[in-house]
Parts: sequence; structure tokens; C-alpha cells
Amino acid sequence: MHQTVARQVVVLGWGFAFFVLGCDSSRSGSDLAYPQRAIKVIVPFAAGGGSDTFARIISTAVEEQGLLSEPLVIINVPGAGGTIGSRRVKNARPDGYTVLLLHEGILTAKHSGQASYGPEAFTPIAGTSDATQVIAVAGDSPIENLSALMDSALSTPDTVVFSANVGAPSHFAGLMLEAEKPGASFRYTQTGGGAKRFAALQGGHVDVSAFSIAEYVQFAPSGMRALALLGPDRNADLPDVPTAQEQGFDVISQNMQFWWAPLGTPVDRVETVAAAVCSAMNSPSVEKQLSAMKIAPVALRGEALEQELDRRSRRITAVAPRQNADLPNFPMIALVLTIVIAGVSLVRARSRSRATEATCPPLIANWSSFECFTLVGIMTIAYAISLHSGVLGFIPCTAVYAFALSGTLAKASGALRRPIQPRVVASILIVTTTMSFGMHFLFTKVLVVDLP
Repeated sequence: MHQTVARQVVVLGWGFAFFVLGCDSSRSGSDLAYPQRAIKVIVPFAAGGGSDTFARIISTAVEEQGLLSEPLVIINVPGAGGTIGSRRVKNARPDGYTVLLLHEGILTAKHSGQASYGPEAFTPIAGTSDATQVIAVAGDSPIENLSALMDSALSTPDTVVFSANVGAPSHFAGLMLEAEKPGASFRYTQTGGGAKRFAALQGGHVDVSAFSIAEYVQFAPSGMRALALLGPDRNADLPDVPTAQEQGFDVISQNMQFWWAPLGTPVDRVETVAAAVCSAMNSPSVEKQLSAMKIAPVALRGEALEQELDRRSRRITAVAPRQNADLPNFPMIALVLTIVIAGVSLVRARSRSRATEATCPPLIANWSSFECFTLVGIMTIAYAISLHSGVLGFIPCTAVYAFALSGTLAKASGALRRPIQPRVVASILIVTTTMSFGMHFLFTKVLVVDLP
């Protein structure tokens, strides 16, 4: 009777797991046409900014022109310089239904230490648009040109205040200028987006900053003066502004919007999205809107995209800030200590069990409440550290934790004893399956919560 019940429970447990997995269309070899549902485009910045506006222009064009059978849905996940949103996509299922739109910040965040990963953590889909940066000062600034700015940064290092979104392209624009004038050094201040940097200039709190052309055209009438364009050529909207190269500084800083998919995304799905966004980029309606935003309608994919990413990565790496001193790997140290303590506790418990085996056969049933509580606490800490360090993904890590925890509690309560009862094992498997797959489904699909 017990075996029959156990079999039913096991079948139900695995049936639930297959149901959860079956809800995921990422099954390899699926013969379903793609896409079958809306594709989430994570924009790791607040709504209303340049990246958000660009994403919505493309998504609208894709839908209006029928370039995909399902829409691109824009989801803003701002914070931490774009790393919260990029991490969400990095950890998403590689099924083609979650993609990231993030410009050159994906390179600068890694090289500035804001993120531990860069383009290598994603599959590049396409590179779309290109926006040249502008070095500008306040309208009443005594600094007349780029040479005067760099001479000041050289003669009085760390006194010229450069407003930037530290770790972002605006920061690296300043670093690239410094590299062209050995000894010159700005004093960077974290200000934020273009509007905040302009306000800092207007208020006299900073001396200089970098803006996109669109930002400059928007803010200049209120009191801002361009010193140099960081592109290879002059811009038709700013014909009187010379490039940095014309002034003797070999600096190119143009921000491209890149589309990314989680590693492991099927190639055909990557190509489907790439074809759609590149087709949208080449449509007259999109070109007209981008022209108003002073953005060049570039569209790269395949080998051309790889070469462009490599070129930009080398340029940014060359001026990356000095790496901070390496700190000890505290999560790993804590994990090792946890394992050692757990091992000692288990050995101690086993020794005690052998000493009293004649009168009390069950092993863990003899544990004191303190020992059981300690072991559960250690497992919980190890689980949290493993999630934090990324040693395992959420599902396998939670499965191991749930299996160990439920097994420990079953033994401590005396439910799990020799001979092992199939009913108890089945219950443990149910708990393991529910916690791992069920919680992952609940958090990612229903609550849309980021998981490690």
C-alpha cells in the first residue's frame, strides 16, 4: 500500500516538474515557429531617456511593419548604471523571449568594475544606431577650446571637474582625452544622466562634461558651448564644432545601441530578432525619427557586429581605470568555512551516534535540537553564498538545498530511518521539485523577480 502511494506521489512530483518545464518554450529541438509570444526587451534605464525612446521607436516599427509575428515589449529595469537590467537578461532563460538593449555601457561597466561581466556573458544580436559624443562647457566658461581644456588639466591636475556618469560612456570620453595628454587628469564627479550633467554645468558645480549630440542640441540654447565632437567627421547639425581629431586629439567616442540575448539562445532565434530590428532601422519612418534625435541609422549584425564590438572593446580597455586592489574572495572563504564546519558537525554527530547505537539506532534522531538547528543554519548560509557567488544556477542550487534540508529534517524527526521508506523519499522529492522548479517559475514568470 505504501509503495503504491509512493509511486503515485513520485509520478505527481515529476509530472509537476515536466509541467513546469513544458511551460518553457526553450526546449531544444522545438518545432514551434518563433516567436509564439511577445519578446521582452529589457531597457536597463528609466523610461523617457534616450535608450528607452530608441527602443520604443524600433518596437513600434517592428509591429507596424509586421517584421515579427509577436510584438517587442519594452520593460524598463533602471538602476546601478544599467547592471540590474543586464543581469536580469544574463540570468534569463535563453529562449529568445528576453533580450537586452544596452549601448556601450556594457563595455564600460565591466572595465570600470561596476560589473563582473561584459559582452562575453551574452550573445550579440545586432548593433543599431550610432551617436557621437560632444565635449561641452558652460556658456560662460573661460575655456575656449579643447586644447585649453587639456592644458588646464595638465597644468593643474585633478582640479578641472568633469561631470560624468561614472563607469558609463560619458566617463570614458574623459579618460580617452586624458590618454591623449599624458599627465593631464580630470577630477570626475558622479552626476548621472545628461539632464543632470547639464544642470551641474549651469550651476557652476562642474567645469566640463560629455553629451550626446541630441542632448547638446537640446541644452545648448539654455547655456552650453561645445568644444569638440568625438566622431571622425563634423556633424551637419553642428557644422562649426570641430572634431577632437582636428584639434590634435585622436579620440573617437560614439555610442551604439546593442541588442543582446542570453548565452545559449538558439541561433535561428537570434537571427530572427536581428533581421527584424535591422529591417526596422532601414525603414524611412525610423530614419526620420532618428534623424530628429541626431542618431546615425547604422545596423550591424554577424561578422561586422563582432568586429565593431572588438574594436570598441580594445579602445575602452586601453583607457580603463586602474583596477582596484584585489580584495579577498569573502564569499568563497565563507563557503569553505561553512563546508568545514558542516563536516566537523557531521563527524561529531556520527561519532556520537556510534557510541549510542546499541540503544538509539537512528543516527540523526539522536541529535540535540542545537545540533539540528546548527546544521540547518549552515546549509541555509551555504545556499545563500552559493546563490550569491553564482557557483550554481537557481534551480540546481535550490534543488540541492531543498533535498538536503528536507532529508535532514526527516531524519531529525525520525521519519527517515532504516529501512528507508519510499513514502518519505517521495515526499522529499516532491519538496525538492516544488521548491526548485516551482519557485523559479513563480519568481520569473509570475512575479518577474530577478534571481541570482
